[in-house]
Amino acid sequence: MLILAESELRQVLKMAEVINAVEEGFRALARGDAVAPSRLQLEIPESSGVLLEMPSRARLEAKTALGTKVVSVFEKNPARSIATVQAVYLLIDGETGAPLALMEGRFITAIRTAATSALATRLLASGEKKRLAIFGSGVQAQFHIEAMLQVAEIEVIMIASRNERKASELRDRVSSLYNIPCEIVSSEEAASRANLICTCTGSPSPLFDGRLIQPGTHINAVGAFTPSTRELDTESILRARVFIDAEQAAGQEAGEILLPIAEGAIDASHIKGTLAELVARKVSGRVSPEDITVFKSSGLAIEDLVTARLAYDRALTLGIGSSVAL
Repeated sequence: MLILAESELRQVLKMAEVINAVEEGFRALARGDAVAPSRLQLEIPESSGVLLEMPSRARLEAKTALGTKVVSVFEKNPARSIATVQAVYLLIDGETGAPLALMEGRFITAIRTAATSALATRLLASGEKKRLAIFGSGVQAQFHIEAMLQVAEIEVIMIASRNERKASELRDRVSSLYNIPCEIVSSEEAASRANLICTCTGSPSPLFDGRLIQPGTHINAVGAFTPSTRELDTESILRARVFIDAEQAAGQEAGEILLPIAEGAIDASHIKGTLAELVARKVSGRVSPEDITVFKSSGLAIEDLVTARLAYDRALTLGIGSSVAL
């Protein structure tokens, strides 16, 4: 079995290739050649923790890919100087069931989430130059900037974050890496100036007033992942053509969808389609240049699977990783 640490995953996974792999995964879903069940969840109340498992299988290039991600979220970990979220990915031979590789899972999650937003942006955003607003300054904010640069021509990047230190560090990093003007702005300024928005925060409540959104804007809503939390308010959802990654994920976890439904502001018909349907051209995305579009990302196991499979194939080709016998 091959072991791939984060440092090795950084060598073998490149954003442009991950975006293409994620697109193929959603194309397989649209064909009926992939299965990504709802994540399994086990509460650990005595430790303020939860264990999540995300299995998936897919028929890719005439081979069956199979695997599962195991994620733990332990809220007390920072006091122990341990990251709250821990994750590993187990890639399995689809023909024999034998384990092929064990990989660090947080990097896979980070890059595949941003790659999925990039795919949605490629399918839904208008073709004009982008004023990108990033809400948040953590790992997902960093990866989303890299991902957006792969699919859009960006003339300025705006960072809106409650953490001034991390926002300054991200601004400096972006300026040195990409030679694109980068500013730290308020949430209101970011929402009103941008025509491409990525919300990548842990905020439980809306980040800005939806009335500020400019016509023609595309939004990737990423950070919230429970039925009671949301980064976008009801007004934002009401004004937008809304797309999701999958019905089972959004129907159970996406507060951006569930809370407006509970308020009676929208019903299920307000959702225009899934990412798989967009990839397969089964639904229309942007109908008018003035449309506001929203992609609500809940995260699907198929995204992890295709990313892990890509990492494994690249690692074998390049001779990267450590082999162990079980």
